Order: sequence, then C-alpha cells, then structure tokens
Amino acid sequence: MYPVSIIRLAGDEPQMGRQHGEITRALGDYEDTLAFYPSLPDVILGAGHRSRTRRVLLEVMKPLMARGLARLERARPEALLARSRAFMEALGQPAREAQNVLVMDLIQNTIGSLFRLGLASDAGRLAASFPGACSSFAVWSESSEDGRLIHGRNFDLPGIGVWEKRPTVVFCSPRVGLRYGFVTTRGADAPGITGFNEAGLSICAHTRFHRNVSFEGRGVVDLSHLVLQRASTIAEALQVATEAKVASCWGLFLSSARERQAIAIEVHAGRVAVVSPPTRQTFHTCTNRMQSPVMQPGEIAPSDAWVRYSDGRLAVLERSLARDRGLRPTDAMALLGSREAGDVPGWERSTGDTLCQSITIQSVVIDAEQQRLWLGAGPAPASLGPWVEVPWQWGEPGSTIVAPAAREIDKMTVRPGFEHFMEAARLEGLHRSHEEVERALTQAVAAAPEDPSYQHLAAGCALRAGRIAQAREHLEAALAHERSPFRQHELTAWIGRTKRPNARRAWRDLSVDFQLLTVSN
Repeated sequence: MYPVSIIRLAGDEPQMGRQHGEITRALGDYEDTLAFYPSLPDVILGAGHRSRTRRVLLEVMKPLMARGLARLERARPEALLARSRAFMEALGQPAREAQNVLVMDLIQNTIGSLFRLGLASDAGRLAASFPGACSSFAVWSESSEDGRLIHGRNFDLPGIGVWEKRPTVVFCSPRVGLRYGFVTTRGADAPGITGFNEAGLSICAHTRFHRNVSFEGRGVVDLSHLVLQRASTIAEALQVATEAKVASCWGLFLSSARERQAIAIEVHAGRVAVVSPPTRQTFHTCTNRMQSPVMQPGEIAPSDAWVRYSDGRLAVLERSLARDRGLRPTDAMALLGSREAGDVPGWERSTGDTLCQSITIQSVVIDAEQQRLWLGAGPAPASLGPWVEVPWQWGEPGSTIVAPAAREIDKMTVRPGFEHFMEAARLEGLHRSHEEVERALTQAVAAAPEDPSYQHLAAGCALRAGRIAQAREHLEAALAHERSPFRQHELTAWIGRTKRPNARRAWRDLSVDFQLLTVSN
C-alpha cells in the first residue's frame, strides 16, 4: 500500500511548474521517475537490448529520434514549455530534460514514420512488444446509481515499481483559465494523461498507431492540458482539439459531468473525428483502436495480440455496462479490476484481453459532479486497490500525504501463482536476466499448472532458451485448459511449429523477441 501525495499549485504555468518541482524535491523519492521517461524508447522499442536485431535497429534510429524529439519540443505552446522547464530546473535537473514529457509521441511517431516509409518489417520489430492496454468508460443517467456521471480509467504502461509506487494528484489554480487537476506519479508534471477540471470535464489519453504523424504538431500532454485549462463543455473541448495539428495518434476519452455525456476524440496529424455513444445509450467506452471509419485508413496494428486485446477489453466493458445498471463508484472500481476474458464471457484469466493487466500502474474513478476521485494505491495492478478517496482541493501551494486504509484482499491477488506471475512481469519489465524471469514464472506454473496463461508464458521462456521439447509440453498443457478461441488457434499453430525438423531455426526470431508482457500475455 502506498501513500498518495496531494499537491496544490497556483499562478501562471511557469510558476506552477516551479512550485511543482520545489514541492516534489522537498517530498523526495522521485528520482526513479526522472530516469523512467528517458529509458522508455529502450524499454518499449529496444526490448531492453536483448535482441541483437532490435539493438542494432534502435541504435541506428537514436540520432533521428533525438532530432524528432527536439522538433516536437519546438512545437510546444510557449507557456507549457516554460512550465516543464521550470519544473525540471526546480528539481535540480537540466531544462533540456523537459523534452522527455513528449516521449510517448516520439515513440508512436517513430513507428508511424517507419511504416509510412515502407519499412513495415523494421517498424514491426520495434512495435511488436508495445504494451498498449489502457481502458476507460463513463456511465450516467440510468447506467449510474443516481444519474450522475462516473468516469473510470486504467492507465497501462511498463512502469511497474515506478509509477504505481508514488501515486500523486496535482491541483492547479491558474492565473487565467479554469482550475484543473491531474493524476500522475511523483516526479512527472504530465497534466495530459489523466485529468479533470472544475467545469466537470475529465480527459484520458489512449495510445493509438497511425501512419499520419508529424514532428511539427502538438503533443498529447499539451493537447489535453489545454482542454483542461480552457474547455467547460464538450463542444469547447472539440474546438481546442481542432485548433492546431496534433503530432501523433491518440484516442482522447472525454466526459462531462454537467452535460452527462461522454465522447472519444480520435486524432492524428491529418484530422480529428468524434466517436459518440449510440442514441439513448447511457455509457461509453474507449481502448486502443480507432472506432471512427474515417480514422481507420492508415491505422497500424503492431501485432495480432494488440488487436485482440484492444477489442477484447472493449467487449468486456460493453458487456458489463449494458448488463449492470445503477453503477456506483465501488462498482466502477471492481470493473477496472475485472479479469473477465474479452472473447469468453464469464471466464476469468490471469492475463490477456482483460481490463486488469500486470502493467496497470494507475487506476482512477472520477465523480466530477461531487468533486472527488478515487485512486488505486497498491502495487500493480493498481486496479486491485486499496482505493483512496481524494476530494478536490484547490488552494494555496502546498502538499498533503494521505495513507490508504487497510487493503481488502482481492480474490485475484490470492489466486494461486499470481504473485509469482507479477514478480516475473516486474523482472521482465526491468529486463533482468531470462533465468530470473523464468524462475519466477516456473513458480507460477507450479502453483497453478492448470492456468493456460502461465503455461503459455513458460513456453515462451523455454523458446528463448532453445528448449523446444519443453516449450511444446507447456504449449500442450496450455491448450488443454485454454478457452479463448484466439489463444487456442495460436497454441495449435505454435505446437505445429515445434514439431518441424527445423524447429530451432523456425523459432529463432520469435524466441529472441519474445516478451513476457506482450507477445503471449
């Protein structure tokens, strides 16, 4: 269980950036966050430099990526750039480190640019292990307990041990514009990931991939930040979203407590589209794939699993919200922690196309009408709690620390093998040795041999080590218990490959690039 930092800022944007840095420095324990963002390209695109092919490709790309990041920074609104630099300088860091707030746009633009240049195979190698798994929903009218709008959000990123350990809510009282707040981790001044404002708008960013990207456009952190500063209604938010070119491809899930409505704003460098819920539907959902037909041409799917998991999580949300009316905040928390499989209604699995992921590092439920939110304050997956209630607290600059109450034991937390699986996921995210990862996963398999997810992952570890016969045993054990048609098809195909005379050669690329968190989870 982790204490939640509540930080209050006031003034113009550079002043608030400096205040945030000074308060963070006084609180301490933020250095891991500062190191996290510069390392993300290596973590996501380079797979921790385990693959020689990826390592070489990433090294070739790094100078180009550095220039791309500099171009993205030059396109930032002046006041917001000054805020980021003031934040870094107050932490005793070089002002140039402020550019790392744009690293997610950089990664997505790198993939999109490679695809656009016809280098799909190279882009595929880099993007195959990108762990996009964010999920959002909103309910209102008869879908919520008393008609008010409730907004739920899981933020998923390979930051286990960093992001979720320092949960932070920042309240900003700007000199001009609306008061707003955002949910982050200590050491990250990033208003555009998960935010809200005093007018009752809430906004969350979801990774997408597209060929239509630009290094001269507005980054997602700034785009959402400006919405929170300036928009009181959904219509005004759309005006902000369309006033300037956007750098990368995103799904912005936006809800309005006053209007009791939610939309998804889908953006890339070429256009903006709106996805609204069907008429008379009193809930809306969002994951990591374009839903508007006009945005789908040029969209990139890094892997088959990316498609399956994005669509599967959307299916879980749609099924659950259509079935269960009168949702309360506690129900929203439970839904964010759901383990129901996307393509097998009613069946729970440890990992895969589920809302609760090993890399769920932030979970938030927002009740803007009553000006409060709840934040998951436990180890990843953060959606398993415990949950801390945070009333909205604008005011004079300062900070407060809130300790979570005793954690209720979630049934998935005590599920056999789950803690060993999470340790394997943590080690993989840190790119520790294959042996350490496999050792933890072997313990998960021993504790729950009937769990197809653990067996499937253990097969991947055996493949990386070149143990084809052992991999086949794990794959066959997984198939015996697997209920997902997608996974059954994949397992059958993989088992067939292990029986080929040249199985070692056929498995070479996969075993080198195998990623615990993405290829097989």
